[in-house]
Order: sequence, then C-alpha cells, then structure tokens
Amino acid sequence: MNDAVKLLTRMFGFTEGGRQHPDVFPVGDENRSSPSEYFHPDVVHSLFGPSGTKETLVGRDAFLAFATGCAQALAERHDEIIAITGIDRECAFVHARAYRKSASNGEDIHYEWAMLYRVEQGLITYGADMLDAAAQTFWARVGTVPAG
Repeated sequence: MNDAVKLLTRMFGFTEGGRQHPDVFPVGDENRSSPSEYFHPDVVHSLFGPSGTKETLVGRDAFLAFATGCAQALAERHDEIIAITGIDRECAFVHARAYRKSASNGEDIHYEWAMLYRVEQGLITYGADMLDAAAQTFWARVGTVPAG
C-alpha cells in the first residue's frame, strides 16, 4: 500500500467493501482537524462541476470554494467508495458511485466516477476527476459555481 492509498483511505473513511458518507467532500480522520488539511495549499485540481466544463483549480481555497459550490447546487448527495487503487508510490485512483439530486430542477442521477490523486510528503498535490458524458451534462444543468 503506497502513501497515496494510505492517505486517501483515511480521508474517505474507506473500509474493505466500501463505505457510504453523505458529503461529496471527505469526512477526515482523528489526526486532522479538518478535511482541508489533506490538501497542499498549492494543490491543483482538474474537475467537472456546475459550470458543465472541466475546470482547473489552483490552491486549497479554490478547491474548497468549488466543493462548496457543488454542494450548494445539490439537494441530495452521497458517494459510495468502491475501491482505492495504488498506481505508483505517489499516485492512486479512487473509484466511487455517486448519487446526486439537483437543487435547481430536482433531477436525480446515479453514476460512477474516478479520481486520480497525487500525494507528496503527506498531502494531496494534484487531483483530476473522470466522469462519463451523462454525468458531465448533469453538472452542466445544475447551475454555476459561485465566485470564490
């Protein structure tokens, strides 16, 4: 198990067989006072969200504003982590099922997502998500991310 898998397993509260949690954002663990502490201050993310396009976010604050905007665009949400798989000593994939309901139009969608993370010196320094076309178009319909 590489460092990325160890950190992501703690961050998502993952146990063998998966674990559901109600937020898009990870729940954290006993050694970190906030989930944001898993992310390097200069972390870079490439993510789909309420803008309907892939966005590049630079910095922990930009990611937190994005995650807040995504949460506000949804009436209901939860994720079930299926697997966390190491790739090399710094990278891992998270594979999950998403259950979402739009706050603006009530549309429900269930889809699987994957996210590649890089962990360096105990912090996430890069993250990129992969969504299928149906999930991307869902996000395009739910609204826009508030300026942060």
